[in-house]
Amino acid sequence: MSLSAISRIGGRATAAILAGAAGSTAYLYETDEGAKRSIQAYACFCPVILHYRLVELKDKFVSKVGEEEWEELDERYAEGTVATLGRLQGMYAKYGQTAAGLTNTLGDAWVRELRKLENEIPPRPVETVHRTIEDETNKKVNEIFSEFDPTPLGSASIGQVHRAVLRSTGREVAVKVQYPEAQELFTRDIHAIRSLCERFAPEQVCTLDALEKQNISELEYTNEAHNLLEVSRNMRRHGFMPREVVVPQPIPELTTKRMLVMELLPGPKLIDGMRAYYARWAEENGTTLKRMETQARRKIEEEGIPDRYDGPSANQIAMYQRWIRIKSAVHNVRIAIRNIVPKLGRGNDAKDDKIEYTPASVPPNTPRIVDTLMRVHGYQLLIDGLFNADPHGGNFLLLPDGRIGLIDYGSTKRLSDNERIHACVLYAALARNDRDMIWRMGKLGGYKSKYMNPEVNFLLTKFGFDSWGKEVTGGKNVQQFMD
Repeated sequence: MSLSAISRIGGRATAAILAGAAGSTAYLYETDEGAKRSIQAYACFCPVILHYRLVELKDKFVSKVGEEEWEELDERYAEGTVATLGRLQGMYAKYGQTAAGLTNTLGDAWVRELRKLENEIPPRPVETVHRTIEDETNKKVNEIFSEFDPTPLGSASIGQVHRAVLRSTGREVAVKVQYPEAQELFTRDIHAIRSLCERFAPEQVCTLDALEKQNISELEYTNEAHNLLEVSRNMRRHGFMPREVVVPQPIPELTTKRMLVMELLPGPKLIDGMRAYYARWAEENGTTLKRMETQARRKIEEEGIPDRYDGPSANQIAMYQRWIRIKSAVHNVRIAIRNIVPKLGRGNDAKDDKIEYTPASVPPNTPRIVDTLMRVHGYQLLIDGLFNADPHGGNFLLLPDGRIGLIDYGSTKRLSDNERIHACVLYAALARNDRDMIWRMGKLGGYKSKYMNPEVNFLLTKFGFDSWGKEVTGGKNVQQFMD
């Protein structure tokens, strides 16, 4: 048989295989929801990953890629890719929420878009929420609640939260309801994401394993109710609650596997409240919040995180807050007098139009907020051994009186006494930059690799437990660093 004949046969066979694969893919897309979501995910993510890989190869073998080119690449893909994560929801959205915390490593565009997954995932219709409540309680929604706000307070990867009022007591509550297919989607998504990671990012599989175990517990809302009660007891015992923080109290008789009813805490998400104030400040001072965040991030990248905070103290800012409130109150009293006695001191021809009151623009007490969160998490991690395993900015509320609301304890971690002691020794070694102790602790904790290189172990430990900054990654993104 001639070479040309063999070539023709091979070409036809290849075409037949490709056509069969395409037909099989099309069939699965129409008949299998899990396969359909996987195909949508692959179609979106693979071109993005491949493009970044090509630019990395260019940077490594052809010519140095500048910061502007990386930023253009981020802007090109971030919004569309994150929008796809939001539409797919399930494990895809959860993975995106986790990535949103990589603020020192990912570009501005990715951080900006990924943060939307913390509270802006497209919600389900209120009718779907009502059906779940009725299935869980065997009662109509209006039998339980005298009011039920159809617009959710927030929507996340496995469910959404609505404001409601209990018919029995008139108490205002938050109702967290799981999506009907959440459990099934997570199971399917794990397999799809694992397949994607095994092909393109095998070093991420261990992270995926941890997320899988974590989300099995998160899908059971009665676990979250127990966690809220336990965390509340811990916070009271340590003196944090109710003076500095508040944990919403669940209502056990209205809590099921897929529905959690709890105390409603007032106030915006901490990150939203902080950004809203500084956005106003930036506008008043001729700049933008985005520009301020970019400048702050670059300063940290160039100079590192300062050892000590050298700005105004929490007490100084508290005094300034009181002054702003007093000043605003005096100003509004004058407006009230003017509105009550419209012609006072202005003659008989004065108009009776009223002046609007001016709300006080009070800055958040950032040093106190950071100090409180650091102490709370220190106690939870090293003393209680029970802490929030997903502490992103959407899981804290900025209450009107300045306290912090600690919410969303569906995802938690527990550490034994030995694990907490191990953590203390490890953090102390990181603070001292004690490479020998870090190496010993790594081996004691079960660290294994092909070459058992102490330097690689040191960098991975710094990355995992100390800093995601470029002083550790060498200016590389997460994927480049892990490679």
